[in-house]
Amino acid sequence: MKVCVVVLNSIWYDPRVRKQIIEYKNEGIDVCCVGLKCSRYDEKKVAEIPCSVNIVKINSNYDGKQNSAFGKLKREMLRNSVVRDAIIETNPDIIHANDLNALIPAYKSAKKLGCKLIYDSHEIFIESYTSARNMPYYIYLEHTEKKLVTKVDKMVCVSHAAADYFAKKYKIPTPLVVTNCSLKSEQFIGTEKNEGFEVLNHGGFYEGRGYDIMVESIPLLKDYPEIRLAIRGMGRLEKPLRDRVAELGGNFRFYPPVLVGELIPSASASMVGVAITEAICLNFKLSVSNKLFEYASAGLPVIMSDIPEHRYLNNKYGFGIILRDNTPKTFAEAVIRLYTDKDLYKTCAENAIKLSQEINWENEFRKLIEIEKSLIQEN
Repeated sequence: MKVCVVVLNSIWYDPRVRKQIIEYKNEGIDVCCVGLKCSRYDEKKVAEIPCSVNIVKINSNYDGKQNSAFGKLKREMLRNSVVRDAIIETNPDIIHANDLNALIPAYKSAKKLGCKLIYDSHEIFIESYTSARNMPYYIYLEHTEKKLVTKVDKMVCVSHAAADYFAKKYKIPTPLVVTNCSLKSEQFIGTEKNEGFEVLNHGGFYEGRGYDIMVESIPLLKDYPEIRLAIRGMGRLEKPLRDRVAELGGNFRFYPPVLVGELIPSASASMVGVAITEAICLNFKLSVSNKLFEYASAGLPVIMSDIPEHRYLNNKYGFGIILRDNTPKTFAEAVIRLYTDKDLYKTCAENAIKLSQEINWENEFRKLIEIEKSLIQEN
């Protein structure tokens, strides 16, 4: 069986795609990758991808952002054409298209080759084009997705909430859920802890991810000097967050970012993980925080926002506390509860490890591989 993985953003920096390739290789499956040259293209990183890779590019006159409707249309046609030709050249048994923009040329390739087609939706792709300025393109994408999801051999998405959304919206069988979780091999239960009862939120410092809520909770935790709040990463909110922490004082720590492979070992030195995703758009509401699985792999109880997938997972495993609302007061109450209730903390920590042992990339992706093998046998 030969699989062609297709992605139209940076291959190396997309962890889900990178894990797909690794797991196909681990299962002894012949895998190759077709990608599109973009602004984050890094030749050295691409060279580290453990399979044959074809990075295509379009006419430089139409590369990048286009202002005119004609320019945008021309760019898309050129992009789909070069990607389609590159896929056909690999002559795969299965095409694994990552997101809607990759599905369009992948569908044309599968139709020409007579091979099987997997649609792996990382997000609600059309939600990126809901503004009035982008409405014509939104309508086009929605119509295209509605048409193509009925023609793929299997649709995959990242959460049960997203699977229900697609099934209801397009009246299709519920897609297979392959959660975007950590590798089993990445589990790291550290024994050395940082000073105090450290509550960590790591990732990019952007809106809707709870960093401001943590900072504003500082005064509410002043009676608990052992509790330390910490954030690790970087992003445009770093300066205003630092300025606000300087105003409030308190036991708060900024950690520099680390490499992806060091995220879980670094997190294991804390006591609690924070996975707040504010439902500021449909994608955020229906997603699941990758960091949630990273904390679980580090053996940490998790304080998380009340979005459908977080609630689904916590109801099943009981590895943390769901916030009733995303406010500093409710957050501080959750931190204090985990700090003071030792039995609750111990139970959540044990359940976090159980979650990571059962929901890991190897187990999740194996579900899709088994389906793909059966599709080939049927063919």
